[in-house]
Amino acid sequence: MTVADLIAALATGGTHLGDMTWWTLTDAQVARTDLVQKWADAGLPPELLPEPPTLEKALKVAVRECQTGLTDRLIRLARDDDEQVVFGIVRERRHDDGTLTYCQEARVSLAKLSGLLTSDAPSHDVAAAILGRYEALRNTHTPDDIRRTITRALASFCSVALRESGGIYWVPSPHAKAVRKLQAAIESIGASRFYLLPVHDSPDANRTLGDVARRSIEEELADLKSEVEKFTCSPPDRPSTLIRRFDAFEGLRARAQLYRDILRVQVSDLDAQLDALADAVEKLLAGKTAALTAA
Repeated sequence: MTVADLIAALATGGTHLGDMTWWTLTDAQVARTDLVQKWADAGLPPELLPEPPTLEKALKVAVRECQTGLTDRLIRLARDDDEQVVFGIVRERRHDDGTLTYCQEARVSLAKLSGLLTSDAPSHDVAAAILGRYEALRNTHTPDDIRRTITRALASFCSVALRESGGIYWVPSPHAKAVRKLQAAIESIGASRFYLLPVHDSPDANRTLGDVARRSIEEELADLKSEVEKFTCSPPDRPSTLIRRFDAFEGLRARAQLYRDILRVQVSDLDAQLDALADAVEKLLAGKTAALTAA
C-alpha cells in the first residue's frame, strides 16, 4: 500500500486532527544560497533556516568524511587557536613485537582570518581529499544540517514525536499549512521525500495521539522542574539564562492549550505547576539583581 492509498483510506474520518510526518533525505547536500532560495520559494520564515556554514565546520566535516575507510592512517587535530586549525595525517605501523610507531606524512592548515586551507604536501592523497571536500563544503549544508533543520521546524509547529527515537511526528492541524510549506522545501532538495499522512478524528486516533501528547507535556514539564531545581542550588551567572525560562514556560503552556483544544487531553495542575516554577525563577532573578546592585 502506498502513502497515497493510506491517505485515501484515512481521509474518511471526522475533523482533521493533524498530520503524521516522516522523511527520507537523498542527495540532500545543498548550497547555502540554493537553500535560502528554496526556503523563500516555499514561503517559510528565514528564522527556521540553519545557521550559515562556517569554515571550521566545513574543515571538520571534511576531515570526518576523509577519515572513513582509512585503516593505517589517522587524521589528528594538532592545533586549534585564534589563528589556525591544523590537522596532521599520521601513518600508524604495527610491528610483530606488538609495538606501534607513528610517522606524520602531511598536514592541512586552515587560516581562520582568510579561510584559506593549505597543505605542506598538497599531492598527498588524504590531504588532497580533505582540500577538495573543504572547498565543496565551505558554503554547503550537509544532510545532517537539513535533518536538524526539519526537527527544529517541526518543534516550532508544536509537533509530538510518536516514538522515543524520533523520525515520525504528529503535527497538529493549526500548523497544517506550515508543514506543507516545509514539505515543499524539503522535496526540492535532491531526491528527498517528506511524507504527510492526514489523521482524522476517531476514538482510536484521539486516544493514541492524546496519550503521546500528554506524555510529551509531562516529560517537558519534568525537565523544566529539574532545571529550576538545579538553578536553585547553583544559580546561573547570567540573568538572561533565567529570563529565557519564562519563554519556555509560556511555550509549554501554549502547546498544552493547543493539545487540549484538539485532542481534549490535559495534564493535571499544569498551570499551577508552571506558575510555581515561574515564581521560583522570579525569586532567583530578584536575588541576582540584588547581588549585582550590591556589587
